[in-house]
Amino acid sequence: MEPGADLAQVAESQPEGAVVCLAQGRFMVDRPIRPKASQTFRGSENTVLAGDVPVEGWRAVGAVWTARGHLPADYEKSGQCEDAQSNPCQVAETLFLDGHPIRRVMTRNAVAAATFYADYAANVLYLSQDPTGRAATLARTRTAITSTAPAVSIEHLTIRGFANLAQQGAVVVGGQDWTVRDCTVTANHGVGIMMVEADKARITGNTIVANGQLGLGQYRSQGVRIENNRIVNNNTAEFWRADWESGGIKVTRSSSTIANNDISNNLGVGVWVDVAGDGVGITDNKIAGNAADGVRYEISRNGRITGNAVTGNGLALKRGAGTGLLTGAGITVNTSSDVTIEKNAVSGNLNGIGIQARPRGEGPWGEYVLKNVVVAGNLVDLRGPDTATTGYVEAGSLTRPPDVGSIRFQSNRYVLKDVTAPKFKYQGDELDFEGWQGAGNDTVGSVAPA
Repeated sequence: MEPGADLAQVAESQPEGAVVCLAQGRFMVDRPIRPKASQTFRGSENTVLAGDVPVEGWRAVGAVWTARGHLPADYEKSGQCEDAQSNPCQVAETLFLDGHPIRRVMTRNAVAAATFYADYAANVLYLSQDPTGRAATLARTRTAITSTAPAVSIEHLTIRGFANLAQQGAVVVGGQDWTVRDCTVTANHGVGIMMVEADKARITGNTIVANGQLGLGQYRSQGVRIENNRIVNNNTAEFWRADWESGGIKVTRSSSTIANNDISNNLGVGVWVDVAGDGVGITDNKIAGNAADGVRYEISRNGRITGNAVTGNGLALKRGAGTGLLTGAGITVNTSSDVTIEKNAVSGNLNGIGIQARPRGEGPWGEYVLKNVVVAGNLVDLRGPDTATTGYVEAGSLTRPPDVGSIRFQSNRYVLKDVTAPKFKYQGDELDFEGWQGAGNDTVGSVAPA
C-alpha cells in the first residue's frame, strides 16, 4: 500500500485476517483506522502514520504570522497541568515546523520567540517565526488506530502528530490478544498507546517517546506483557508531574508483566500502578531520571518489584513538591498489600524505598490497607539529596491501623555518606542504622560509607 491510500477505508474493505503492508512514506490519517479481527498493519522502514495536516495561507501581521481556518471548534478540556492557572496541557492541537513541535502559549500577547498561540474563538493561529519555505503542520486527527476486534497486530510503524486528548491514546488497543511491535509512537498529545479491556495484549520492542501526557496506559486489561520497550521523555505537554497520570506507564485495575524496558526521563512517575492493580510484576527494567517516583505501587495488591535499576528519580518535581518520604522515592508502596520489593539497585533518588500507610477508602476487595510488604535484598544508595531517607511512614487519620509486623525489611544493603546519620524512618521516628536494626529491621542487613 502506497502513501495516499485511505487506511481507514483499507481496514474496512479488507477481510478479517488480512495483512496490510505499507510502503515507506507518510500516510495522512484523517479518521481512525479500525482494524478487523486478526488484521495486521505492517510498515517498513520510515512508514509514518501522521495526524498533522498542512497549515497554509500564512500572512505577516506586525511581528507575528497568522493563519486562519485550521482549528477545530473549541471543546471541553480536561487534565491537571503543572501550570494550573492557564492550563496549557489541556489543549491538544500542536503546531509543528519541519516536524518539530512549537511551544504553546495561552495568550496572544505572550507570542514571542519560538512559540505559537491558538485562538479557537476566532479560528486563528499565531506564530512567532516566519514559516515561509518551511513545512508548517497542525495536529488535528484525534486517533490513529482503535478497535475492539481481537488479535490485531500493529508492526514497524511510526505513529506521530495526533491530537488525542488527555487520557486518550493515539493508538487504542481495545481488543484481546493484540500485538504492538517495533513501532515508534511519538509527538502525540495524550497517551502514546492506551490499552482498554485489552486482555493478553503484547507491547514489545517499541520506542514510545515525547508524547504529551503519558507513554503507555493500561486500564481493565489482564495478563498484559510490556517488554523490551523504550518509554522515554514523555509528558512534553507538562501535565502535573507529581500527582496526575503523567510520565512513563500508568496501570489501573489491571494485571501485567513490565519487564526489560528503559523507562527514563519522563516528566512524571516512571511506572505507576494505581487503583486496584492486582498482580503487576515490574522486573529487570531501567527506571532512571523520571521527575517523580521511579515506581509507585498505590492502593493495589499482589505486586512484585524485582531486579530493577532505579536511579535518579524524583528530582524534578515542581508544583506541590516536598522532599520527605511521603513525597516520593525511587520505589514507593502506598497503602497496598502483598507486595515484594526484592533485589533492586536503588540509588540517587529523592528518597530510597518508601512504604506508606494512608487512609485511602475502599476498592473492589474492601478497604485499602498496608500489609504484607517485604523489602528484601535491595541495594539502597542514599548519596543523592542530603534529605534522602528510606523506611516506613504514616499519614492522615488511619481508620484501620496497618499490620506493622507484616512490613518487613530484610537483608538490604545501604550506602550512606555518614553511617551514623538518621536516614531511616519508622513509625514516626528518625533512626540511624543501629536504631533501625533495634526496631527489628534488616537484622542481617548492612550499612557502608560512601
